[in-house]
Amino acid sequence: MTNWFKNKYLLKLILLYTLFLNFLGLVYGQDLDYLNPKDFSSHFDLSYGEYERNKFDILLPKNDAKHGLIIYIHGGGFQHGDKKNIYRRKQDIKYFLDNNIAVVSINYRFYTPNDSLGVRICLEDIQTAIQYLRFHADEFNIDKERVGCYGNSAGAGSSLYFAFHDNLAIKGDTSLKGESTRLKCAGAIATQATYNVFKWKKIIPYMRLVLPLKRKQIYNAAANFYGYSDYKSFKNEIRIASKQLDMLSMIDAKDPPIYLMNLMKEHFPKNDNVIQHHRNHAIVVSKKLNKHNVKNHLYTSKIVDNEKDIDFKIREFIVENLK
Repeated sequence: MTNWFKNKYLLKLILLYTLFLNFLGLVYGQDLDYLNPKDFSSHFDLSYGEYERNKFDILLPKNDAKHGLIIYIHGGGFQHGDKKNIYRRKQDIKYFLDNNIAVVSINYRFYTPNDSLGVRICLEDIQTAIQYLRFHADEFNIDKERVGCYGNSAGAGSSLYFAFHDNLAIKGDTSLKGESTRLKCAGAIATQATYNVFKWKKIIPYMRLVLPLKRKQIYNAAANFYGYSDYKSFKNEIRIASKQLDMLSMIDAKDPPIYLMNLMKEHFPKNDNVIQHHRNHAIVVSKKLNKHNVKNHLYTSKIVDNEKDIDFKIREFIVENLK
C-alpha cells in the first residue's frame, strides 16, 4: 500500500512537472532556455484553420515596434515532419528575435495518394496559415507587408511556391481569403526546383539512365504526389496537375529575393533522397532568377561543405529583407 501511494504520488509529480514544462514551451523540442524570457513572449499550438494539424507556434519580440514575420515550414516529403523542427535552429530564432522579427512555425495536413488533390492539400494549408497571420497581424503587432517564409526540403519548395506564385488573395473578400499570399523574401534549404516532378529528369544528371530501371516505381510515386493511387489512373491528368504546381515556370521579374542552399554532395540519383535534394534543383532556380534579374544567393556543395561555413547565413538574409 505504501509503495502504491508513493508511485501514485510520483506519477502526479511527473504530470505536474510535464504540464509546467509545457507551459514554458520546453516540451516537444521547444527548448528556449537560451533566450532571455524578458525579450520575447510565446504561444504554442494555436489554430489557424479547422483541421487537427492546422496549428502554429509563435515567438514574439517584446517591444512596441511593428514586427516583421518569418514563417518556418517543416520538411518531411509532405507526408511527415513537425513544426518543432524550427527549435533545432536556435541561432536563427535568437537572431530573428534580436532583430524584431516574429517567428512562426506551422504544421499542415499531409497528402494522401487517392483524393485527386495530393500535395495541393499541404499547399492549401500553408496558404491559409500565411493569410491567417496577415489577417490577425494587429493582434500580434506584425507588419503584414514584411512577411517571409523559409524551410527545409518540402518546406523549402513550399516557400518558393508562394514566393513565385501570383497573389492568391480573393479581391474584395473581407475574410482572411482576401489577404495577400505574396512574400517579401523566401529561404530554401535542400529544396526542389519545381513540383512538376516530371521536369526532374531534365534537372538531375543521369536521371534518364535511372528512369527506365525504376519507371513503374517512380511514375506511381509521382501519381501519389498528385493524389492518385497509380500512374494509370493519373495519366490523363498529368499536364494539368503538374503545370499547376510548376513554380519554376512562375518566376518573373516581380519576385522577391531568394536564398538557396542545397549542400548535398551526392551527384548520381541513386535514391529518393538524392533525387529530391540534388544541388541542381537550387542551381536551376538560381539560373532562372538571374535571367529575370531577381536577387538571389546560391550555396551548393560546389561552394561550401556545410552550412556553418557559409559567410552570409540564411538568417542574415531574412533579417536584411524583413527588418
